[in-house]
Amino acid sequence: MESKDPDELIEEVRQEHQTRGELAKEALEWFLDGNVGEFYPRDGVVTELSEHLDVSSDRANLALSDTVGDIVDPVQQITKSGERYVGIINYKDFTQEGAYGYTHFDDLKGPRKRVVCARCVEKYEQDASISHATQGEGTADPNANWQQLLNIITSHYANDHSESPENIEPGASLVSGTTIGGNTAFHQGNENLIDAGGADVQVFNSNGTWNKPSSGSLVNVLMAAGGGSGGNAGGDSTDSGREAVEVGMRSLVR
Repeated sequence: MESKDPDELIEEVRQEHQTRGELAKEALEWFLDGNVGEFYPRDGVVTELSEHLDVSSDRANLALSDTVGDIVDPVQQITKSGERYVGIINYKDFTQEGAYGYTHFDDLKGPRKRVVCARCVEKYEQDASISHATQGEGTADPNANWQQLLNIITSHYANDHSESPENIEPGASLVSGTTIGGNTAFHQGNENLIDAGGADVQVFNSNGTWNKPSSGSLVNVLMAAGGGSGGNAGGDSTDSGREAVEVGMRSLVR
């Protein structure tokens, strides 16, 4: 049995994640470049992406999975009679507010508007760490319009960020709730809820227990999640720990 040097292995994993992130970003750009509002059979998209990205079908399929599997990415998958279709329902670029929006599709909850903090996307490596406002989640009304959802993100900026993002880039290259070893992290329903009242945060630890940290502080949430450290006076924090956070909020905490 052949052994592997741990440092080399870790570096190979890092490079693999970087390559996957770059391919996922290019796959997203393919959808955004004239294909918004159109859905195509997944197999056909894999073929198109394979040619567009100049990679194997397996690589193209993985890039597509990384975009579809990201909870803050506009690419959606809809299954009808066993046939999988992928595409972007719609996409909004809120440049001045440092956010973007799209319609998220869930098999059980159907289509819902979602606005995502682009600064969070710029800062964090995992999609579970990104703040977003979604119809019917937290205090957001099920029929909230784009402006109402955007107002939630605007409040989030005032509380938690000291600067705007350099660019508005959807989170295609983020790791979807996994650790570097590929172990799936726990976050309820792939959702990261934010809204606007008093904080009620619970952290699910690896020992299977629930802890309730002090509310109202992003730093407290990250520390309790396992390994996060404090941010600067402006409200930005460092990246989150390895354990995922289930956020069932009446307040904006990310």
